[in-house]
Amino acid sequence: MWVLLAGTFLTRTAFFMIWPFLSIILIRRFQLAPSDIGLILGASALASSATGFYSGNLSDRFGRRAIMVAGSLGSIAAFLILATAGSVPLYAIGAILVGICRSAVETPGTALMSDTIPDRATRELAFHGRYFLANVGASLGPLAGFLFGLTTQQTTFFITALAYAVFAAVLAHAFGRTPEVRASNTHETASFAKAVRTLNQDRPFLMLIVATFLTYVAYAQVESTLVQYLNLDGRGSGVAMATAVVAANSATIILFQFPLLRLLRKYDLHVRIQAGMALFVAGFLIYAALPLTYFPGWIFATWILSLGEAILFPTLNLQADRMAPGHLKGSYFGAIMLSMLGFAIGPPVGGLMLQYIGGPVTFLLTASITVLGGVGYWQSSRMAAMVAARVYARVRE
Repeated sequence: MWVLLAGTFLTRTAFFMIWPFLSIILIRRFQLAPSDIGLILGASALASSATGFYSGNLSDRFGRRAIMVAGSLGSIAAFLILATAGSVPLYAIGAILVGICRSAVETPGTALMSDTIPDRATRELAFHGRYFLANVGASLGPLAGFLFGLTTQQTTFFITALAYAVFAAVLAHAFGRTPEVRASNTHETASFAKAVRTLNQDRPFLMLIVATFLTYVAYAQVESTLVQYLNLDGRGSGVAMATAVVAANSATIILFQFPLLRLLRKYDLHVRIQAGMALFVAGFLIYAALPLTYFPGWIFATWILSLGEAILFPTLNLQADRMAPGHLKGSYFGAIMLSMLGFAIGPPVGGLMLQYIGGPVTFLLTASITVLGGVGYWQSSRMAAMVAARVYARVRE
């Protein structure tokens, strides 16, 4: 578990030294339009979400070890391609491979945490800890890259490849020294067809996937469209402002995630989810009202939105964990990655909106999508409560 947490910090730090600025590299080197950049970033997210369920199911059937190590090795290859790419198609191939390998590492890794920590409170802390360390890396990465002049340098991808090489080696060593926790008869009960049938019958979880999809469509505007918007007019301060926004997002989570956890731990998960969604809506509405040059306003709006992120995203993992059958943890965590189609659709949609209707209207529409996601979460919790009530009634009978 400690290797997994440390690896999360290492790889995310190296990843965020360069990935948030990939759109700037593509603008400067190939003069791509925002919609074209959105397609590349969206293809990476599409690859991740499309393979997440299958990766998770494979880890249910054959164990977390082989899938995670293979995903780490694939990540090395992906970032080496990005470090040496000289054309837009090669950038696209590298980005897609990054998405595929991300699902092969993160889906089994999340299920591994659930496998090895039986106590619910401790497991909740572990999920928050992993998300916390990921955001420490996401905060330090852009700052380090900016300070050392690496944020828009293609060779920075070599550093990310090296980080994954270290993670793969240490992970393989750690797996070799510890027994793997497996549910009994997992290989038989977690077949792909059976997992699909079980998931298809779980309507509350399917609604959770839909709501999370809408949430990710909205949040993708922060990771893609916002950075483009801040740099759209070619201002010299655009990169610095984008760096500050990305760093403010991660720093907010670092400073406030555990205080918020302590403040909200007495509330049910669905209450925490709705609180996070409300903060998302507020952040996007402020984005829509801000003039492009008002630097403090962008930082403040990002702070509001990031408070919602600190509450929402770890809580979604907890919600998925509680709804998943014990022998299908990997499949269910993989299924929730289907919602990452929102990250695939969000960048190209955001790029088109930014190109044709402008930033303020784009963020207003994003706030509306977030409201729809909140309605979906409410419906999922209502359906789950109804199912639980029916099961309780049958037990009493």
